[in-house]
Formats: sequence, C-alpha cells, structure tokens
Amino acid sequence: MKRKWICILSIALLLCSTGLFGTTASASVKTGRKGMTLDSARTFYSPDLIKKYIRTLSKHHASFLNLHLTDNERFGVENAYLGQTTRKAVKKHGIYYNKKTKKAFLSKNQLKELIRYAKQRHIELIPEIDLPGHDESVLRLLSYSKKGRHIKRQVVQKGGYHEMKYGSAHTLALSKRILSEYLPLLSKGMHIGIGTDELSVDTKSQEKTFAKYLNAMDSYVNKHGKKLSAWNDGFHKRVISKIHKNILVFYWSRNGEISNQHDRREMIRLRATLPQLVKKGFNVINCDFYYLYVINNKKMYTADSRSYWKQALKKWNSHVWDDNNFSDAYHGKREISAAICIWGVADSGYNGQRSYKLSQQYLNAFLQHK
Repeated sequence: MKRKWICILSIALLLCSTGLFGTTASASVKTGRKGMTLDSARTFYSPDLIKKYIRTLSKHHASFLNLHLTDNERFGVENAYLGQTTRKAVKKHGIYYNKKTKKAFLSKNQLKELIRYAKQRHIELIPEIDLPGHDESVLRLLSYSKKGRHIKRQVVQKGGYHEMKYGSAHTLALSKRILSEYLPLLSKGMHIGIGTDELSVDTKSQEKTFAKYLNAMDSYVNKHGKKLSAWNDGFHKRVISKIHKNILVFYWSRNGEISNQHDRREMIRLRATLPQLVKKGFNVINCDFYYLYVINNKKMYTADSRSYWKQALKKWNSHVWDDNNFSDAYHGKREISAAICIWGVADSGYNGQRSYKLSQQYLNAFLQHK
C-alpha cells in the first residue's frame, strides 16, 4: 500500500471544508510533556523564526521541538555527501539557497546554533531527516553527480512513493552516511529522527525487513551516544516485539487518514495502537491528526475554524490518540506526551513568516490546554 502525502493532505483539507475544522463541522523528551513538530521542508523557516517558536515553547514550559527538515519537496539542511553545501550555495539575507534546486536550506552551523539555543531554554530540538521514504529531495540531489546517480539506481524503490529499498544494504549505508553529518551536532542522549513514515510495508516479510532496518539505524545512532525517533506507521502489531524499545515514537495516525475504506481497514489491522506501544515499553508522543495537526491552508486560518478548533480541543486530552474516537483512549497510569504539528502544503503560498504569525494562536492554545 503506497501512501501519498497528497492524499493525506486532501483529507485534511476536506475536514476543513466539511465542518470538522469549520463552522459546519535539561533538554529531554519526558513522558507527560508537551512540544511541537514544525514542517520546515514544505514551508521553510529561517533560523530567526525557529528561535521564535523555541521561545514560545520555553515560555509555556514545553520540552521538545521536532524539526522536520527534509521531505519530497526540500532537503532543508546542508549535507556534504549529497552535495548541498554553503560553499556551493547563494546566500541572501542570511539564508542559503541551493543553486540547482533554488530551495532554501539551513547550514549545519545554523542547525547547531538552533540546537544550542533550544537547549539553553530547556527545549530538546530533534532534527528529523526523512528516511527511507519521502525522499524525492534526496534522490534529486543524488542525480546531480555521476556517483550520486549510481547510488540512486542502487537504492530507489521502483513503483514506490519516492522511497528507497529499506531492505537494501546500499540504502542502510546511505542512510547512515546522511545522518552521520548531524550526530556530532547533538549532545549525548539527544534524539535524531528518521521519519520512516508512509512506506510500502504490508506483508510479514516486509514487516520483518523494515524492523531490521529500523533497528540497524537505532543501533548506529546509539553507538554514537544518541537516541532515535520515528513515526508510528511501520510499528506493526506482528513486529513490535522485535523493534528496539528505546526508539521514541511519534504517533500521528492508526488509519493513515486515507479515504479508501479497504486500505483504511488494512492499516488499522496492521498498525499497533498507541496503548499497545506503551504497554510494550515504548515512549510515545501523541500527535493525533484530528486534533493536533495545523495545516497551512487558508481554510485552517479563518476565524470560524479557529473558534471550532478551540472548542474541540477542550474535549481532548493526551490519552485520546485515535482521531476523535474516545472509546479506545489510553487508560493506563503512564502520562502521555503530546505535540501539535504545524504542517506545510507544497506551493500553498504561505511563507515561513506568514505561517508563524497565523499558527501562533493554535500553538499557544495547545500549550495552555490542561
């Protein structure tokens, strides 16, 4: 089952238009804390804007910022192995632009400074490099050199949705090589994310292969004194006992938020629930798509949508994880952390500055929510 992000976004926008979001409808991630995910791949945020988000989080005693740096649309951070460096870039008003892709990106020094700035304010900044899926930007950068094109042919999953073959030794080696440039920027015990969402993981064989890839990446990160985070998509019931329990799990959806009912039921059958993951010993961040995703779309930012969302949020608590379904809420004793997700839409017309201003009301309401 191939899950295109555009399909998920279409569901989110449908929610806006049909009333569900409208009028007619020391820095460390600990349990029971709040934070946010910021999509800086589809909507680029300058270092100054990211610092503003950090200050807001710190003001409300949040504990983490998951910075989504790469996706199909943009590889939003410097990477020497992929050929995206400050030396080769154009710099305008303190922002680096790749000459070939024309896309803005953070330098490694800027990322290092953001990590330091956040840590001073008791916020753990988690750099997230989407692997081995949502990798059109990785494959694009590889295509600019002869060596890169050779690697691309080795790793690309034909028929997949901009994903790499997670069962390939070449993909594992490339994934480690990409991450290796960011691990030195992090203090011991801090997290780095690899996404691993919306991959083609359906059969028992694929589940085992994915678990092997995930564990190998976790071991690599652990070897360097850091911790791994990933999204819940590949944490299937049949293999969660085989996946390393120290991996931090961002739980956004059980059903993938897709409209096809057969595929939706299949996802529910395969994916572990949030309570199941907690019971198995995972530290889980609740990112419930229904309540906690703010999509950069004009319908999201109307006065009526804001008002509706605030009223809906009053009914929610961090133990409600399965859209707006309260019947299967987590009833255990463990406190569950939660994150609001400020998510971009490709070519939405919203730049970072505008998105920052419009999202503040949502972010503050979430952080103040009891």
